[in-house]
Amino acid sequence: MTQVYERQDTMDTPETYTDIQLKIFRDRYSFDGEQFPHEAWRRVATAVAEPESDRETWSGRFYDLLRGFKYIPGGRIMAAMGTGAQVTAQNCYVLPSPEDSRQGIMHSLNQWVEIQSKGGGVGINMSSLRPRGDAVKGVNGTSSGPVNWAQPFAFISKSVIIQGGSRRGAAMIMLDVDHPDVFEFIHAKETPGVLEGCNVSVCLSDSFMEAVKSDGDWDLQFKGRVYRTVKARQIWDEICEAAWRSAEPGIYFMERANKEANSGYFETLVSTNPCGEQPLGPYGACLLGAFNLDAFMREDLDGVWRFDYEEFKAYVPAAVRFNDNVVDLSHYPIEECRESQQRIRRMGIGVMGLADCMLKQKIRYGSPESIAFTESVFSALRDEAYRASVELATERGPFPAYTNEYLTRPFIQRLPADIQQAIAQHGIRNCYLLTQAPTGTTSLLAGVNSGIEPYFDFDYLRSDRTGSYSMTSEWADLYTSGNRPEWLVGANDVTPEGHVLVQAAAQKYNDSSISKTANAPFEHTIEDVKRLYMLAYDEDLKSISYYRDGSRQEQVLYHKDKEEAKTDAQSAIKAAEELLARHGGPIRRKLPDERNAITHKFRVGEQEGYMTVGLFEDGTPGEVFINVNKQGSTVSGLMDTVAMLTSYALQYGVPLSELASKLKNTRFEPSGPTSNKQIPIATSIVDYVFRWLEQKFDADHAPVQPALIPADQIAASTSASVTAKHHSDSVASGVGCPECGAVLYYAEGCLICHNCFYNKCG
Repeated sequence: MTQVYERQDTMDTPETYTDIQLKIFRDRYSFDGEQFPHEAWRRVATAVAEPESDRETWSGRFYDLLRGFKYIPGGRIMAAMGTGAQVTAQNCYVLPSPEDSRQGIMHSLNQWVEIQSKGGGVGINMSSLRPRGDAVKGVNGTSSGPVNWAQPFAFISKSVIIQGGSRRGAAMIMLDVDHPDVFEFIHAKETPGVLEGCNVSVCLSDSFMEAVKSDGDWDLQFKGRVYRTVKARQIWDEICEAAWRSAEPGIYFMERANKEANSGYFETLVSTNPCGEQPLGPYGACLLGAFNLDAFMREDLDGVWRFDYEEFKAYVPAAVRFNDNVVDLSHYPIEECRESQQRIRRMGIGVMGLADCMLKQKIRYGSPESIAFTESVFSALRDEAYRASVELATERGPFPAYTNEYLTRPFIQRLPADIQQAIAQHGIRNCYLLTQAPTGTTSLLAGVNSGIEPYFDFDYLRSDRTGSYSMTSEWADLYTSGNRPEWLVGANDVTPEGHVLVQAAAQKYNDSSISKTANAPFEHTIEDVKRLYMLAYDEDLKSISYYRDGSRQEQVLYHKDKEEAKTDAQSAIKAAEELLARHGGPIRRKLPDERNAITHKFRVGEQEGYMTVGLFEDGTPGEVFINVNKQGSTVSGLMDTVAMLTSYALQYGVPLSELASKLKNTRFEPSGPTSNKQIPIATSIVDYVFRWLEQKFDADHAPVQPALIPADQIAASTSASVTAKHHSDSVASGVGCPECGAVLYYAEGCLICHNCFYNKCG
């Protein structure tokens, strides 16, 4: 049962907190012995009021804004303001695409480290890097391509940077849909170890989406050179299938974002922050905050809930002024980012607790009523935020990049006439004002559902950087009862269309973008993803992400019944094994906890590795581990899979000779000469592994001494092989040509293509 703590704040009004709220606060936002959130509100309010001429008055107003979780600043603001730490209060950064050189890439990586080490999330678009295999004339070599070059950026975020002592760096890596390496990028994270530690998204253009609809061709190009022409639907299908399998990549309609951008007359948006809600230009920065909508719900004497629009609107100007002060007070890890933010003065105000408000009003998420409520909240937020920023401009001046061209931008032209007229007369203090962030941790702190998402479930498990929690909503009993009302729905009860339409209702009044994940049940199909993503485009969204329950081994939210089912499944497996044992079925032979093992070093072609074989008590093999030095590569992943399947087969009694007979002679790269005189040539690592296992552990396949061949026969044989030119003298490898896709052949001592004349050794 959740414990509730009560303390008096400095304004003599009691504040109550649950144990989860206190854990989140003390783990992430507490400073210098603070025990309760209102202590941090006082610290932050006092610090943010520093630029004001009447600091005491504004400190009180800012405290009132924060008090009771009405407005929750971004976590970076909570961690930075009033602490004296040289960390950034800006949540979001974007770096320019790297210069296409080793020095340029390392310069970007250095800036990436600086931003992340100071607490900022950062995004980058790698489309400026030449495709894999392109010539690098300066070193007479070839390019590794953007996916490989992105790997150190992801590694820094996942394994090196720890922000605030508790969390890893947050990162986004993007690639344009016309880049020649887009297929590799789409599937990159399906390989263990590749781009872990970052989110990935493909930037889609309007012309690409129209080509998808018309089944048109699409050129993959770099700097004007077309490398390949494919059907746009092929790329689209692979994006949707990858998202269905593993929730990535996301998609971002970057051309649309630029067409809509308030800053479009002086900058180009190139990438987004880690969660996709904030598209930014080179060195762009943004700070975040969210209103807790549930704090503005009021219950009348008849038990009917309503949203108090007037009180909500009254607090918006304070939030705008609060954030504008933070722009000047924030530390910036890179001078170019400070200059960009000072010139634009971008902020991103959003909301949390939208689903809580709907439930109290008995509105079904995804229904027409929910669309109308969402629009009414976001239109009120938009209008009051823009009015407040105009008012600030009359006092402090407009943002430095402001010109009258600002009034021609599409979003500005959709504002109410009185706001447009006020901007024309006074300018506006902030180029952007609105962003819908995910608010995952800060919504836990406030005790409401995150962002504009529906409830994931009403009795579920959450596991994140701050710990593991059992989350039980006040609606849980009613949801599981036999008379659940139709308006009480969780994420899996909402159709894909419902998810998109609520997001579209918010996007209509949002000058930046929205982080929202369409959570879907495990049973969803790839066609559901295609329908969802296309609807997102048709409804004028700038981005969307998809997550199918159970599509990843690790996730943040878990249905409790799924966890119970996992335990039940493990029990069922054990019972099935016992049943098979009683009736003569296959029995898994367990290895002892301590067993002997043999480790063998090998080389196949240019690939080195180690094979370790664990032994049963009788000295026969019972498990196999294969490690190759290309960690995180396709080869490494394949070897892990082969070793695991081999181990299970041996433990269930499959003879080694049977395994070897099926897996010897498999042909794929790497292949070639080996370091073992008894196996001089291997057609693949798998071929080598099973030939060695056979020789080592199968008495019927002991190594045979090679026959001695006279020198004159060797010379004749060598001469014949060198002069052979016909296709009949070469052997198909089963490996595809990297240039044209045709099958490569073993010939002339190397892999060659008879179609385009590619030569691996040439």
